[in-house]
Amino acid sequence: MAINEAAKTIKAGGMVIYPSDTVYILAVDPKNQKAVDKLLSFKNRWTGKAISVAVEDMEMAMEYVELTENEKNLYKNILPGPFTVVSRARGKMAKGIEAEDMSLGIRIPDNNNIKRLVAKVGGPVTATSANLSGRKANYSIESFLRPLSEKKKELIDLIVDAGKLPRNKPSTVIDSREAEIKVLRRGDLVTGKEKSFVSKSEEETAKIARFLFKKLMKRKRRGAMVLALTGELGCGKTVFSREIGRCLGVKEKITSPSFFIYNEYKTESEYKKFIHMDLYKIEKEFELKEIEFWELFEERNFFCIEWPEKMGEENYKKLSEKVEYIGIEFKYVSENEREISFLSE
Repeated sequence: MAINEAAKTIKAGGMVIYPSDTVYILAVDPKNQKAVDKLLSFKNRWTGKAISVAVEDMEMAMEYVELTENEKNLYKNILPGPFTVVSRARGKMAKGIEAEDMSLGIRIPDNNNIKRLVAKVGGPVTATSANLSGRKANYSIESFLRPLSEKKKELIDLIVDAGKLPRNKPSTVIDSREAEIKVLRRGDLVTGKEKSFVSKSEEETAKIARFLFKKLMKRKRRGAMVLALTGELGCGKTVFSREIGRCLGVKEKITSPSFFIYNEYKTESEYKKFIHMDLYKIEKEFELKEIEFWELFEERNFFCIEWPEKMGEENYKKLSEKVEYIGIEFKYVSENEREISFLSE
């Protein structure tokens, strides 16, 4: 198998071109100085500028970086995923991996092939983009090889070709060493705080919805699931809801339920129905009874509820005790940006 050959090559000090959840990467053993020197020579990169590494989980990460409680919470909320988290290094890597300021970028990719590769190597592997410094990231082996000289090609020990990868951006790089997170490179998803993401477009809002959905599906779940979406008009709640519906396998066109209180759709998932609800026009308790609100939660359905505050505090408490309930807040942080925060789980 390719993964076994890749692990064998890396453990022997070789350099492997390998597919990740974002782009093709250059994978070497970051503790092997000769392998790291080969990597730096290939990328035309000087020592002192950090090279990110992929690990299997937070426990492995803590062997190589120091994590505060805030950083541990950050790991739990955004990883695995398309993020590189920069933390204080423990000085256990070969020269050229950690930055001059003793920091190290860690990745836990949402990609089983990478995780299996790390497991077979028995330790971290470098996860830097397979390109020359200053060049674009590569999504195919053909585009990667095209600009390379024969001398550069000779430095490569193995290529694992997975075809053309989806055009996801390289990971978002965040510096977590201070109380306020700093975004050093913007990728497909941008985090603001421990449980928040920043969106500049409908496309980014949809990607955040997909990211959350994948995390939810990995958890043990019980009964109905409710995502309660609060925030101003026009800040992305309906875009988010539509993408959740698509993740559930809804084939119909998902339309705004503003005039009908809620719309329901068949899914191709473990949930019987996707119910998209807008409670903006609800004013009285009897209006909830008229739509048989509580009966909807008896079955294993998946809900996105916009304007959940309209149900009242007592009903909110009753619902959160009855089902798996996650509050999500949408708010503008500038004219073109909104912050999407997960308030409860």
